[in-house]
Amino acid sequence: MAHDSGYETLVEALLSQNFCADDKFGLFVTYVRENDPMKVHVGPDGSFAAFNGDDEIIAEGSGAQDLFSILVAKTNTTRPRSPARGRA
Repeated sequence: MAHDSGYETLVEALLSQNFCADDKFGLFVTYVRENDPMKVHVGPDGSFAAFNGDDEIIAEGSGAQDLFSILVAKTNTTRPRSPARGRA
């Protein structure tokens, strides 16, 4: 049951971040989201590899905690910076 639990938790985490299943090869499923070049390949044991738009590995991990760490880091490096408000 722990095997399924790790996989299911990771898939739920991806779905909560607007990823959807795009392709399946063997036991692995690829998840993508609209307007995002990153793809996440998920293994049956709950491990994953994230790839950029050039299909280069940008991160690997296991479970939802690792996934969220990667998504937060990616968001912080790709989100445009807002100008400081209230400063003269």
